[in-house]
Amino acid sequence: MTKAATMRGIPWRLENGGCAALPLPADESIARVARAHVTELLPALGLSIQDVDDITLMVSELATNVLQHATSREGASGAELWVYQRTDGSGRDELVVKAFDTLRGWRPQEDAGRPMLEHGRGLEIIDLLTRGRWGHHPSRSRLRTPAVRGKATWIALPLPRSARRRRHAWRRDEPHATKDLHALLVQRGVEHLSPRDELGVRVLSGNGDLTVWCEAATFRWHARTGETGRLPIADITEVCEELVRLHECMND
Repeated sequence: MTKAATMRGIPWRLENGGCAALPLPADESIARVARAHVTELLPALGLSIQDVDDITLMVSELATNVLQHATSREGASGAELWVYQRTDGSGRDELVVKAFDTLRGWRPQEDAGRPMLEHGRGLEIIDLLTRGRWGHHPSRSRLRTPAVRGKATWIALPLPRSARRRRHAWRRDEPHATKDLHALLVQRGVEHLSPRDELGVRVLSGNGDLTVWCEAATFRWHARTGETGRLPIADITEVCEELVRLHECMND
């Protein structure tokens, strides 16, 4: 499968604002394949050798974690590796790496046949190297059609200023940005949001569960749970991730 095919129309180059999404095998090669994928992507971001080493180590732990604790009894994990940039809420950019699998929770430890200590050691390494910038949340696949439900385990690390030079290549005017976001959500199986105009503001809404407004180069949203959010159009990949997470949480 080519890179263009796996991306399904989403920009490939990380420095152009895209999200790299790649399939992972459901066998012992998963960590090696994940490392190889990430190693190909990092040179464009101006990272130090130490940063690259740390990221590849954590990616190995994420991938191994999927194999050991999130693979179904049938063996097929449906795992994917996602890599993209986002702002951290404080005006700085960070690199996000997510390992997606199709199990909502972790497989019971007694079924996995490995002690919890082994599971915890990898997460301890990740917690140390990311300084706590990691977690997991409900999500939907990127590479399957139709998209399937599961979870994403993520890590985030700060990026040098040099990595920002060419990042914002998405269309940044409100009508086109709303159209792009709607297309991304439909690809992920979130199909109930319809675009419309509301007093000159572009809006995505449907069923009263979730409403998204796009104005002043910013997306903002409100869910029926009371959760709200706001991110710049340039962070459209992260906006999509947040909205998919909200959709899945509300459906749970």
